[in-house]
Parts: sequence; structure tokens; C-alpha cells
Amino acid sequence: MKYLIYNNSPIWVQNFLCTIKGFQERRLRFGKVFDQKLESLLQSEWYSEQEITEYKNKEISELVHLAYNIEYYHELFKSNKLSPSDILCEEDLYKIPILTKEDVRSNYKKLLNINYHKQIKIQHTSGSTGKSLTFNMSEDAINFRWAIWFRHRSRFGIKLNDKYATFTGLPVVPLTQSKPPYYRVNIPMNQTIFTMHHMSKDKVPSIVEKLNGEDFIYYSGYPSIIYNLAILIEELNLQITNPPQVIFTGAENLYENQRIKIAQIFKCIVTDQYGFSEGAGNASRCEHDLFHEDFEFGVLQCDQTNHNFESSFSGEIIATGFANLAMPFIRYKVGDTATWTNNNDCKCGRVSKTLSSINGRNEDYVLTPEGNKILRFDYIFKDMPNIKEAQIIQYNLNEIVIRISKRDKYNLSDEKKLIEEVHHKISPNLLVKFEYVDEIEKTVTGKFRAVISKL
Repeated sequence: MKYLIYNNSPIWVQNFLCTIKGFQERRLRFGKVFDQKLESLLQSEWYSEQEITEYKNKEISELVHLAYNIEYYHELFKSNKLSPSDILCEEDLYKIPILTKEDVRSNYKKLLNINYHKQIKIQHTSGSTGKSLTFNMSEDAINFRWAIWFRHRSRFGIKLNDKYATFTGLPVVPLTQSKPPYYRVNIPMNQTIFTMHHMSKDKVPSIVEKLNGEDFIYYSGYPSIIYNLAILIEELNLQITNPPQVIFTGAENLYENQRIKIAQIFKCIVTDQYGFSEGAGNASRCEHDLFHEDFEFGVLQCDQTNHNFESSFSGEIIATGFANLAMPFIRYKVGDTATWTNNNDCKCGRVSKTLSSINGRNEDYVLTPEGNKILRFDYIFKDMPNIKEAQIIQYNLNEIVIRISKRDKYNLSDEKKLIEEVHHKISPNLLVKFEYVDEIEKTVTGKFRAVISKL
């Protein structure tokens, strides 16, 4: 009913409702501890290795002592003959059994800290699996997370109240609207909101006119939505004449081909950070493109380590969060994989743990006939200018389907080249089939999935 009322309201009413929501979001995100946390974070990102170790050890010890009085962890420790005194540093965390999403679903009440009496919010996430997950998050932890995210933005010269454009999957512009304006305004956040549902050739000229007519300091949003907009701008021979200083993407992987095209069309820096709804860890890119673990917020550890080269190793992300004391996540299996570097000597001067890439959901991989798990395919599309967007789907072990949204000049030679790329870079024994669509379908929350396994 509320959506029906919103969609049938005049645009000025919709803008007013977005503004009301904006006041609520601003209070939640930038509440009483935000400024204090951000100020502290701007200093701690320059900690020495010893200072970082001491900080982590202190947080881990305090977290474990607190968790020992929470029913789930108390039972877990007892059954594994552990006491808080056994967990004194990051390496000791490996003694604690992994917390899975199913564990959280099955033990929701047992995981609650009944001694936490500050303001909390009940949060929900479905991830790429579609299975709902409910958890509690303190308002202080939400403030902390936004301070972490704004520290990332500050690395690129952004201030809290700077004017910006957001590109989202939320239908704040009704799907049935066929005339401009294809945006809504959130005054408290100094934000103009554009939706993925109106990124079409007939509507993009109006969107570009708005982008060029406003002094947006930065953009934020899903990379797949901004990438799609960039492709359409290029196809229509339009120009961004008033570019932002920087574009921040999040919520899904930023692939290199997307990044290159977005930077080219919007004439600015494109960067991202890694986080997840449960808020048990985070990593943010620096000016030299490495992800730095936001160690103040939590620890990101590698499970089932694969040593790629001397300089790096990869595996599943296991997170332990320091911020959310209302419902702590300790040794939490996020469902993502990443590649860590062995050398934390980044040119930016920060010495926190570094990751070279976030590789994706651990279920989003193709299994080759040789038994290899392949998570990223963006490099096979690197020199394929006739492809707008592509998605890999695996239904059977010995084959993949490449779903393609093509440009007008796409032809059979492009198919042949893709098959050669797959056989050369993925597996010579993998059968390649093609499916052509006007647009790659997104999830219900607007996320783009580059790889889907049906095995």
C-alpha cells in the first residue's frame, strides 16, 4: 500500500518523502559517535605495525571476554575447552570454530548480547543466495561503519556534506514514469538519486543533462549500474562536461573492465571498498589501489589458504568484528573470497594488512573439467568492445553459457574470439555456448552477478 501511495504521488511529494527518509538516515549514519570515530580513524590509519598489533590484540581480548557471557559463545567455548585467556591475539582466533550464516539463523537469540542496553537496529540481508539473514546492530556500530566509509572517501578529498549523485536499484523513481525528471532529491544528505530502472537510450540524455547541470563532487553506487550508464552515454555520443572528482562503488565487485570504462566516460578516479551487511569487517582502497584492512573495525582472516605466488595467497574471508557489541560476529564465514598480499609495504605509507582483490562469492565460480574453480572472468572480456555486458552461467560440469548484451557491431568473430579466450585462459575442455539478451537481469536488490553456478 505504501508503495502505491508513493508511486501515485506528485514528484514534489516524492522528493519530500525522500527528504524525510534522508533526515532519518542522516541521524542513523552520522549520529553521536560518528565525528569522534572519524577523527580517531584519520589518525590510526597511520599506525605502525606494532601499534596495529597492539590495537588488534586489545580489541580481540576485550571482545572475547564480552562474548564469553553471551549464551552461544559461552556454550561454544565450553564445548571446545576454551576460555577467554586462550584468545589473546589474532592468531589465537583460529582456535575458535567458524560461525556460519546457518549458525546465525539457527541461534539468533543465543547470539544476542542481553547486557547491551544502547540503541539497536534489527537488520536484514539476503546476500546473493536469496536466503534471509536477520541480526541486530547497534547504532554506535552503524556510526562506526559510516566513519570507516567516510575515511575512505576522505582519502580522495571528499567531505561529509559534499553534493553527490547516487545510482541505486531502489525504485525511488516509479518504474512507470516515462517523462523527466528521472531522479529524486534527498536534501539532508545533499544527494540526488538516480535508479537503474531508467537507464535506457530514450532516458539517458535527460540524465546526462542533469549530471552536467549540477556540481556533483562525487558519485556513488553499484558499479554495474554506473557501468551501464557509461556504455549508453558512449553509444549515444553524449559527453560528461561537468565530471565528478571521484566515483565510489560498492555492494558488488568492481571489475577492471567496468572500472576502465567508467573512468573513461566520466573522466575521473574510480575506487571502491569492501564491506558486507553484517558489519564484521571492512577493507578500503588507498590512492595506490590496494585494499587496506580497516583493522579498527575488525579482522579479515583467510581460510583454506591457496598460495598463488610468493607475493600473495587467497581463500575464503573469515571476519571478526569489533564494533557491533550488541551481537558480535566472531570468526564469521562471510561467503566471499579474496587475495591477500604477503607484503604490506604499500606506497601510500599505510602498513595495515593489504588485499589485492576481492574475488567474489564463494559459490559464484565455474568448475572446470580439470577440477579448477574459476571466480573471475572479466579479463576475457578486456578486449571485446562490442560487448556491453556479460554474465557466465554454468548448468553442467563440462560447459558454460555466456549470456551477452551486445552492441550493434557484434558478430560471429567476437564469438570465436571468446571461445578462444576461454580455451586459452580457462580450460581447453570447456564447451562454450551463447545466449543473447537485451539486458543482463539483476537481483531483486539491483546487484549484478557476473558468475552464476547452477551445479
